[in-house]
Amino acid sequence: MRDDLPELLPLICPRCRTVSERGRELHTVSVEQALVRDARGEIVEGILRCDNRLCRRAYPIVDGIPIVVADLAGFLRGSLAQVVERELHPQTAALLALGGADSDPYPHLVEHLSIYLDAHWGDRAEPPPDGPGPRFGMEALAARLRARAAERAERTVELGASVGRGVAELAAGSTLTVGVDLHFGALRRARRLLGGEPLDYPRKQAGRHYSTATARAGDRAAPDAALVCGDALDPPLVPSSFDRVAAINLLDSVHSPPQLLSVIDGLCRRGGEVIVASPYSWQSGIVGEEHRLGEHDPAAEVTRRLRDGVELEARYTVEDEAEVTWYLRRDARSGHSYSVHWVRARKASG
Repeated sequence: MRDDLPELLPLICPRCRTVSERGRELHTVSVEQALVRDARGEIVEGILRCDNRLCRRAYPIVDGIPIVVADLAGFLRGSLAQVVERELHPQTAALLALGGADSDPYPHLVEHLSIYLDAHWGDRAEPPPDGPGPRFGMEALAARLRARAAERAERTVELGASVGRGVAELAAGSTLTVGVDLHFGALRRARRLLGGEPLDYPRKQAGRHYSTATARAGDRAAPDAALVCGDALDPPLVPSSFDRVAAINLLDSVHSPPQLLSVIDGLCRRGGEVIVASPYSWQSGIVGEEHRLGEHDPAAEVTRRLRDGVELEARYTVEDEAEVTWYLRRDARSGHSYSVHWVRARKASG
């Protein structure tokens, strides 16, 4: 993490953020200690501290990524294995993944990374992904994000950044690009790739058996992009501070899609644009039954909410809408293909 990040991108303490009769009350966090630095002088490990004297909550910086969540203890109970794990040689990781059940934390992490690194970076991986589907599962989405570089934005944020390809594409058209995700293991790999480093990773072949692949971002590297481990439904970011807000394949991965649309709207400045893409693949245990949008036609409902400003600060003008393909390789013999609804809309400036 860069020392100047809190100045370029004020991070907000989510624990003491409130709304009162005075309006929003926000308190920033500052770097209290830089414990370990890398060769570039950036903070690899350190401590952030809330500036509110009545709060003073401390947040860790791990592997160059600030972890800023309201319930830090709860987050660590579920994600400590991701935070403290280190990147092992793919063959070592594959051996460790053989132990236990598929749903155990480490085998699940290795499988998750195999799926999403192939989807995000399959066109830049050696050997290329095998199996019945396309080699680059995010190709159509990445091309649409890249096309936005023609219209530059000062500040861009992607909620649900995962292993970083969306951030890489958006960074081509933005002065400052931020990626937010709650999956620390994915962000750790994103930081390596966006920083221009090659990344060796295990690629699932069958069961819990893996081969080795290497991804390189090449000209898609974005070393100045900022990554933050935070909750997309409660991001530690200043409202109305982004010219472009993207959420790719995230609406069906949070408990409340309407709340996520509200967050996206709240981060977007007047006259800015939002990009929302989702296959609306609702799953019990992830998306609350009462929060699922649009019954048989979620795409129409999302577009309506943007156009009419339903539970949003303003109305939006839809500038681009399409159906695009998104493919996730599971192993050498299987994968899942999705039709993703893409909508790009402009927030009213008045």
